[in-house]
Amino acid sequence: MYHVLDRSNERAGALEWGGFVCTMQQNRSFFPSEARGALAVIVTLFMATSILPALRGYWLVPLFSLGVMALLVLALEVHQKSLPLTERLALEDGEIRYSDSTGRLFALPSYWVRFETEERSPFDIRLHLRDRNRRLEIGTSLNLEERLTVAPIIASALALARGG
Repeated sequence: MYHVLDRSNERAGALEWGGFVCTMQQNRSFFPSEARGALAVIVTLFMATSILPALRGYWLVPLFSLGVMALLVLALEVHQKSLPLTERLALEDGEIRYSDSTGRLFALPSYWVRFETEERSPFDIRLHLRDRNRRLEIGTSLNLEERLTVAPIIASALALARGG
């Protein structure tokens, strides 16, 4: 999911004070209580099917089943409580400022920055900001369709900020 705030059409020179801001956030699916109930039923059925091997003396089968189900529930809980990845790209004061939810913060001069798309395969497209010293991957929180949509928006905003 992404959100673009572009005030460059409202005022002359708006890009100099931060007229373009693109906020990108990872999509998260909601895990409702009905799905939790369905998961509990699946866990119960899985444990019930492991009773027969346990009666034959194979005690590792139900222990393994219980361990796998506990790890699945733990992974779902940790995923739900974690914050989604968020990125922010802004053109401010002749700089491109990038920050993400992991704490990375970069400020690059917009005049020297080039925007590149790298197509590794039809299903893997990466977006990069490059200057002479660094190459910064952006849009890591977006899916393929969102990357394809936001790429020309960022490229045109950067070209406008450079005066071209």
